[in-house]
Amino acid sequence: MTKNKWNIVRCNHCGLVFLDNIPSDDELKNLYDDEFFKDGQKSPIEGTNYDVNPTYYNALKRLEKINKFHKKDGKLLDIGCATGIFIKAASKYYECTGLDVSNVATDIAVNELGVNAKCGTIFDFNTKDQLFDIVTMWDVIEHVRDPDEYIAHVSKVVNPGGLLVVSTGNIESLMFKIQKKNWHLMIPPFHLYYFNKTNLTKLLESNGFEVKSLTHDGQYTNVGYITNKLKKMYDGNKIMSIGDNLVKILKLDRLNIYLNLFDVMTVYAVKKG
Repeated sequence: MTKNKWNIVRCNHCGLVFLDNIPSDDELKNLYDDEFFKDGQKSPIEGTNYDVNPTYYNALKRLEKINKFHKKDGKLLDIGCATGIFIKAASKYYECTGLDVSNVATDIAVNELGVNAKCGTIFDFNTKDQLFDIVTMWDVIEHVRDPDEYIAHVSKVVNPGGLLVVSTGNIESLMFKIQKKNWHLMIPPFHLYYFNKTNLTKLLESNGFEVKSLTHDGQYTNVGYITNKLKKMYDGNKIMSIGDNLVKILKLDRLNIYLNLFDVMTVYAVKKG
């Protein structure tokens, strides 16, 4: 499959789908500039406070799930924390640290939300001195150049019995089968890998985790994000463009709704002792 200039292939053995021409680390880092964090619902600014941002509502729902697998205390690391909205919500229960490759995002997290966020990758952590009871990776694993190496290092910073939470798109979902390369999560070069239930579970288990639950959870989103996404996906389609403009005119773009397309997996896994 080809999308724009990117060639997307599938492993015949495990079913993993991935880009066969993955950009360098520097090229990937340059993708996550200030424009990236102005898009969609990643930023707590742009005329709205963090606590009315749908990302904050999603954080509250995610914390409810986490609290079913782990008591409400300990140290939490959020990898790919973006502008820090999740750790802002999680700080009610845990001692939180956020980590993101974008200094633009972490500056917003520190200066706008007052949370502990650092610019870097998991490989910057001293695994002997910094261990966590919970590590979360919301929509992160599909962005990294080597998922196996990445999770192997993540495993080193999780305490035995600690919880790892990973969410990512499901390439075997009905939405992908319908949309194919127009699937809203097929966005190379931002997304480098596309998992299914089996190979995602195997990735975690081979690195010392026991999968306790795999769910397809929905998320809160705002109407403006949906219509803007559709306009970009179907570039040149007049109906999509008119719909996006109409939503803005009627001031419905900030209206939050709950949506579940059943194409995003969330895995809760415990580090083996």
